Amino acid sequence: MTEGSRVPGAADPATLRALATGRSTTRTLSDDLLTHLPDLGDLPTQRALDTWVEQAADTLRALSEALEERLLDLGAAPDRPRENSDDGGSDAPGPATRSGDSR
Repeated sequence: MTEGSRVPGAADPATLRALATGRSTTRTLSDDLLTHLPDLGDLPTQRALDTWVEQAADTLRALSEALEERLLDLGAAPDRPRENSDDGGSDAPGPATRSGDSR
């Protein structure tokens, strides 16, 4: 019922801030997680831990990209053209550079 009454492009500022904060935080956490890899000394255990950490970092990056897509859908990130958003996230510095742009 409230969906039909929304004006396109008139996103709630608090929602935009929450999405931008979430995007920035998940990207930062992903990068930080990859810097904390202890050396366990046991090769099978080390491989399992490394795999888990990489999967967790990938999940955080995917969440960050999903939040960025939502911001783009809402029109809150005009610095990145919509047609370039399907590049598979290969521009790793991009989201980190834009993290402060959407407040």
